[in-house]
Amino acid sequence: MNNNSSFHQAWQAFWVLKKHRQEPLWAQLAVGAALALPTGFCMMLINGLLTGRVSDLGWWRASLLFNLFSCLCVVYSMLAITRAIEKLLPEARVEAISQAGDWRTALVINASTVAGILLGCTVSVSLYSWLSGWNAWALLGNRIVWTELLAFVLVVATANWFWWRLRIKQERLRHQAMEAQLRLLQAQIEPHFLFNTLANVHSLIDCDTPRAKQMLETFTDYLRASLGQLRHTDSTLAAELEMVSSYLTLFQIRMEDRLRFEIDASDEALAASLPTLLLQPLVENAIEHGLEPKVEGGRVCIRARVADGQLAICVDDDGLGLDAPRRARQRGNSMALSNIRERLRTRYGNGAALTLQAQAVGTLASLSLPYQRPA
Repeated sequence: MNNNSSFHQAWQAFWVLKKHRQEPLWAQLAVGAALALPTGFCMMLINGLLTGRVSDLGWWRASLLFNLFSCLCVVYSMLAITRAIEKLLPEARVEAISQAGDWRTALVINASTVAGILLGCTVSVSLYSWLSGWNAWALLGNRIVWTELLAFVLVVATANWFWWRLRIKQERLRHQAMEAQLRLLQAQIEPHFLFNTLANVHSLIDCDTPRAKQMLETFTDYLRASLGQLRHTDSTLAAELEMVSSYLTLFQIRMEDRLRFEIDASDEALAASLPTLLLQPLVENAIEHGLEPKVEGGRVCIRARVADGQLAICVDDDGLGLDAPRRARQRGNSMALSNIRERLRTRYGNGAALTLQAQAVGTLASLSLPYQRPA
C-alpha cells in the first residue's frame, strides 16, 4: 500500500470505530496533524480578529506555537481515546456502535471529543510548561481562556453532530442505490432462468412426468424463497442456503448425473446475518461458468464456518476454471461479482472481502465478512 492510499484510508476511517484496522499508525498521526494544525491556525486568526491583535507579530510569535502544540495534543488525545474504546469493547459492540444510523455513534464521538479536548489541554499545558519553563497554567486564571475553551467544545460537538447526520444520509442513499442495482441485476438474470426452467418442464411432461413434476415443485420452492428474499435487505445464511439448495436441485434435475453438490455449514454460521442474495451469484458462477459447459459436469461444495469473529463462506467447484471462455449470455455474472464487492464495501468497509482463486481443477470463491446475528 503506497503512502497516498494509506493516508486516504486513514482519513476515511479516522472517526469510525473499527476493531481491526489496516491503516498504519503514521497515517493516523498524519491525518491528526492535518486536522490539528489548520484548526490551531484558524483559532489564532479568529482570536486575533476579535481582539484586534491580528497584525501584532509579537502576539503571533508568542502564541502560535503554543496553540498549534495544544491542538496537536487535543487531536492525538481524541485519537488515543477512540482507539482505546476499540480495544476495550467487544467486537460485536464496536460493530454495533460503528453503524452510522445508531445514535450511540454520535454519543461516543462527542464523548470522546470532549474527553480528548480536556485531556489534550491538560497534557499540552503540562508539557509546554515543562519544556519551555513558562507557567502555562497561569492562563487558566483568565476568564477569556475558559470562554474560548467552552466555545471550542461547543463548536466541535456541533460539527460532530452535523457530520453524523450527513453520514447517515450518505449511507442511506448509498444503501438504497446498491439495493436498487441488485434488484435490477436480478431482473436481468431471472427471466432467462425462468424461461429455461419452464422449457425444461415442458419437454419432460410427455417423456418423464415424475421428473417434470419434481422440477416444477422445486422451482416453486425456489421462487417462494427468492421472492421472499427480495423483499428484505438482510437475511440469514440459513435462508440463503435454502434458496441456493433449491437452485442447485433444479440444475441437478436438468443435468442429472453431471451435477453433484454438497452444503456444509455449522449451526453458528447458519444463524449469521448477511445482506440478501449475496451467496447465490457465486453459485451461479460455479454452475454456468464451470460445470454446465463441462461435458462430464462436476461437483460444487459450499462450506460456511465462523472463526475469529468472521463468517467465512467458500464455494468450491471442479469446473472449467477462471480461464475458460465465457458465453455471451453470462456477462451479467461479472456485474454480479462487482455488485457483491461494492455491497461488501458499502456495508462493512475493509472488514469484508470476496476473492476468486484458480485451483488445479476449478475455482474457489471465498467470502469473508463480520459475523453478526439478526437484531
